[in-house]
Amino acid sequence: LPRNSTPFTVLSLTFCLISVGRVLSFTPVNFRCQNRHLQRPTSLKSHNKHDADNGRCSFCQLDRRTALSIASASISAASLFNPLHAFAADSDKPLAPITQKVYFDVRISRGDGTFYERDDLPDIQENKVFYGKLKFGLFGKTAPTAVERFLSYVDVPYSPLDDDPLPSYGRSSFKSLDQSTGLLVGGFIPGLDITSIGGGTAIQFGGRIFPAPLWLDKNTEKVSHSQKGLLSHKFLDATPVFGITTRACPELDASSLVFGQVLVDESSQAFFDKVQDLPTYSMERPMGDPRTSNKGVEDVAASIFNSQREFFRGAAKTLGDSRADKVYEGKLLRRVEVTKVGMI
Repeated sequence: LPRNSTPFTVLSLTFCLISVGRVLSFTPVNFRCQNRHLQRPTSLKSHNKHDADNGRCSFCQLDRRTALSIASASISAASLFNPLHAFAADSDKPLAPITQKVYFDVRISRGDGTFYERDDLPDIQENKVFYGKLKFGLFGKTAPTAVERFLSYVDVPYSPLDDDPLPSYGRSSFKSLDQSTGLLVGGFIPGLDITSIGGGTAIQFGGRIFPAPLWLDKNTEKVSHSQKGLLSHKFLDATPVFGITTRACPELDASSLVFGQVLVDESSQAFFDKVQDLPTYSMERPMGDPRTSNKGVEDVAASIFNSQREFFRGAAKTLGDSRADKVYEGKLLRRVEVTKVGMI
């Protein structure tokens, strides 16, 4: 079983294995033969008597090849409950009409945070750079304004000779995996900030100022955050930051808008499997071994730790130290970057 197997997964696989065992031993219960006379016997003795008196029921006539086919089908059905396949199972059908499609080329750094080629490291997964491609389908009919804003950061002309380029998702990154909502948060463009001009809000990027309208849509049928792989943006956020759901989270409906979803393929599946295994920063104090620790002492220590953490973070912000803002719950401890974007 994978490391992130849920109790429901284990229960489902256990049930399927029991079913397979019953099929292979030809001793299932609660089956009635086609003549509707008796329930399927559960012992060899009653089985022989049943054959002699009433003829073989249709289930008894299964040969081993048929039984193995049924067993294989049972195992295949059980695999649908595997969380590694659940993303594809949830996200293969669009929840709204797709009007545009885009792609993001992505990469995930090795454990030391680098991307360049290295031949001096052991050949293990931790030392490999991941490269993949994400494809998104956008809901231009149910969220036209949000899709328009999103595309303004995708369909951007780019030239390496341009000293003052426009903001683009092609140079963005995914920063965190929110443990409370399961939201993978991306769309962070280096150098892009929110500023105030004349009492209003604007986006500052390089030496340019851009308007910062909200991504709100009026009088549209909203799509719920009901499954994995949905693109989400906060109502009151004017920045290009967006999230991708990694599980159903309907409570986001009150604060965020769904404007698209992941088009699942092998590459996107591999990306999300990789991201969900990445280490994240935790704000909680590490606990001791429960076999040797005193719970009362641990609770007091945790309370002191949390108080000190909040005090020093508050003091740092008061003194203008911005490094405290760069450490937060759920922050990915690997670099997850977008290198290229475009229309499909």
